[in-house]
Amino acid sequence: MDLEVLIKNYKDLGIDVLRDLISYKTVLDKYEENGEYPFGIENKKALDYILAKGEEFGFVSKNVDNYAGHIEFGSGDEILGVLAHIDVVPVEESEWVSDPFKLDIRENKLFGRGTTDDKGPLVASLIAMKALKDEGFVPNKRIRLIMGCDEESGSRCLERYLDKEAHPNLAFSPDADFPLIYGEKAIISFDIMANIKNDIITYMNAGERYNIVPSKASFKLSVDLRREFTEYLKKNNYKGEVDGDTYITYGVSSHAMAPQKGVNALFIAFDFIKDYDSKLAQFMDKYFTFDCFGKKAGYNDTDPEMHDLTSNLAIAKTIGDTIKLGFNVRAPKDSAFDFIPEKLNPITKEYGYEFKFLGGSKRHYVSPKSELVQKLLKSYRFVTNNNVEPITIGGGTYARELGNAVAFGPQAPGAVDVCHISNEYMSLDDFYTAIKVYYTAIKELAK
Repeated sequence: MDLEVLIKNYKDLGIDVLRDLISYKTVLDKYEENGEYPFGIENKKALDYILAKGEEFGFVSKNVDNYAGHIEFGSGDEILGVLAHIDVVPVEESEWVSDPFKLDIRENKLFGRGTTDDKGPLVASLIAMKALKDEGFVPNKRIRLIMGCDEESGSRCLERYLDKEAHPNLAFSPDADFPLIYGEKAIISFDIMANIKNDIITYMNAGERYNIVPSKASFKLSVDLRREFTEYLKKNNYKGEVDGDTYITYGVSSHAMAPQKGVNALFIAFDFIKDYDSKLAQFMDKYFTFDCFGKKAGYNDTDPEMHDLTSNLAIAKTIGDTIKLGFNVRAPKDSAFDFIPEKLNPITKEYGYEFKFLGGSKRHYVSPKSELVQKLLKSYRFVTNNNVEPITIGGGTYARELGNAVAFGPQAPGAVDVCHISNEYMSLDDFYTAIKVYYTAIKELAK
């Protein structure tokens, strides 16, 4: 099929399906292992919707315990997997111009939570499969669009799916950047538990997920510093306010894989408090504040292919006389699993705090010379006439759950990263390009 005819024939259908899928508020509320709605009822409804849509298009659909599901096309001994996810990260609705769960088309863009990560690419993949089926393409592999409900909070969905279903022999995940991601950094999370019994900080709250830079931080103090806080904000051109006895700082959210692209509201909070009688704020200033690369605490690292280690202060929660500070690191080498605890254990003990290593996942790497990578690159270059080289990232995709799998689109090379931020969008041009590329790539890999 001519690619421009493809878009002409299927673009409206793609937007309609995306509009429906965006409407489900698939943010994880709580996890109920083996429950009827393990990741919440909205994730269940969204999964049911997209599986039913697959059957409507003439595919075979399967729900795996409401953790994940697949839409299958074709036959054969081998499976080509397309790994996407339905769940999305939380929203701060006051920061959105439009309702994040209603698709808003303006400025030649599709606005809504999940348009880029990952509902837009999921729909683009499904439309590509439908176009192939409609034109009579007969694949030599089973093509499975595998969709999970928990990618943003640990991929327990895909773990369950792979426990019960056959593993794809080769796969790509439309959940990152074009032209292709052949390497993903190791992902490591840790907490620092800080006792605040004798600190002027009496309360602090910021962040919900380890993989997001917090855009808002609230805190309370045992002393009245409202005037000083207002002066600090004005002097440094920061946004914030005082609501009763609660101090609030505002930053700019971004993905934890590139925390330097955001403005961490917790950094602003600790930077203000450090000049007063706060051991915790002074500790944070010495080792973490305004440092997105682990340099202050000495766990920075780099690699020629995987680039710099990044570090995100993601969460602050008051628990009795303790504040839990949650961090997320994207490391170029697996050795970070050893040297981060080695660096931080003595630092935290010096201040009477506790370091808790939460673990994570090791880096994922597929040779850029592999057949999978080369065929995907061929498809992307054919559609776009762009010979840009594949890259590595700090993000984590479903690809790392399988050996022979890579992340593949949808973000165009050099485009602004809008993943995990307010007013997330995918341009219409990028949506149409994704459909064309996935159509071409699936055909190339499954013929």
